[in-house]
Amino acid sequence: MQRRNVQFTENSEKPFFESGDIVIDRDDDSPNEAIVVNTPPIEASEWHVPGRGTLTEDNPDYPSDDQVVIVIYRDTIEKTYPNYTGAGVIRSRRLNQDNVQTYAFPSLRLQQVGELEPKEFYLDRLEPSPYHARNFEFTENKEYIQAIREQGYPDPPPYIRDCGNRFEIINGHKRVWASHIAGLESIPCECIYVSDEVAARKWIWSHLDDYEAKEKATARERLRSKFGSKAEQLETEVLQRKEAVVDE
Repeated sequence: MQRRNVQFTENSEKPFFESGDIVIDRDDDSPNEAIVVNTPPIEASEWHVPGRGTLTEDNPDYPSDDQVVIVIYRDTIEKTYPNYTGAGVIRSRRLNQDNVQTYAFPSLRLQQVGELEPKEFYLDRLEPSPYHARNFEFTENKEYIQAIREQGYPDPPPYIRDCGNRFEIINGHKRVWASHIAGLESIPCECIYVSDEVAARKWIWSHLDDYEAKEKATARERLRSKFGSKAEQLETEVLQRKEAVVDE
């Protein structure tokens, strides 16, 4: 592999990558596409490559303060995370648990060539979150249902997770329900791979604040059934973080 004649300095403008971006290696004359799955908040000089030193030492032509970008090559991700759409990061713990081969790059070494899109899922394969406690009324949502029927899909796409043998809705229960009523068989969804706890945290963030008192009580009971005494801690941590983001 020959390096291209590109000069980078500490002041070079660094590209901004997000999970789901499709990238190629600028230093490879025949690059294969890879998918960004994580962008940890750490500089290249602090990221250690097993057996090769820091990412900076492994990539001396790039700035030491460059952003670290974690990718999985497309052929690998299609085997290990076939429904991934890039709507959220795949955490290091999950990647290690699944023994997936990943690669760390300084961001300036990568070039974006596209991004993953939502995938189509059959509605009868989508299950509600175990903490979902809200019912929807047809008479109150006639116009919404008709709009989905005419458009052919809900917008934005529901947010789901792949649980191996099933798909669980994290956000978008009403959109999925309305799509059923509208007579659709399948809809586009954003799909991620996360643990039960991360899924619960994402559900709390998206829903619990908006629930009525009775709905909150039901949801909290279901969270306690799953996580025991830790359920209250999860809720507190998520809502405090949410408040901090709003206050920024």
